[in-house]
Amino acid sequence: MSNYLAYEVRPSEVHRLIEYYDEMILDLMEDGYSEQAAVAKLGNPKELALEAAGIPQEVKVPKRLHWLWIILLILGFPLWGSIALAIFLLLLSLDLLIWCLPFTGACLAAGTLIGGAIAAFTSPFVLFDSMFMGLTQLGMGMLLFGFGLLCMWVTYKFSAIFIDMHQWLMTIIRRNIFQRKVVEL
Repeated sequence: MSNYLAYEVRPSEVHRLIEYYDEMILDLMEDGYSEQAAVAKLGNPKELALEAAGIPQEVKVPKRLHWLWIILLILGFPLWGSIALAIFLLLLSLDLLIWCLPFTGACLAAGTLIGGAIAAFTSPFVLFDSMFMGLTQLGMGMLLFGFGLLCMWVTYKFSAIFIDMHQWLMTIIRRNIFQRKVVEL
């Protein structure tokens, strides 16, 4: 069951579900079932895993209306195709928006780190011309370098949140779009 749930739910949730079903099997074994009979009574492990993860398994389409569905899909393509494209682009822009903040933080950190280091290392050359300008450049270089380190640390700390948001969005997309099966009656 854990193989089926590995990409759908968090590891702690996988362990909780496995413990739950192990407890159910033990309860059935206490009622007199053998281990194989208890597992068979619970059902197919893959179906149990998908049900526990909340993934829809089937969409039933009546066979007698099969040709009607095909005609409606073809004739309605200009409508549903543009809506599907709009939804896809909206989800893509949402994912890009999620990654804009850490990318901006990383660029800000890199720019201020590099600028601060250059300003601090070149300040001795300015000291020969003007003591005030050299010390100011050294101070600003150290300030920029420190701000760059702070930006890098904040971006690193918040990157886990952005990764979780990205995984959440991809899980929703995968569950609602790619996990459905069409079964003809």
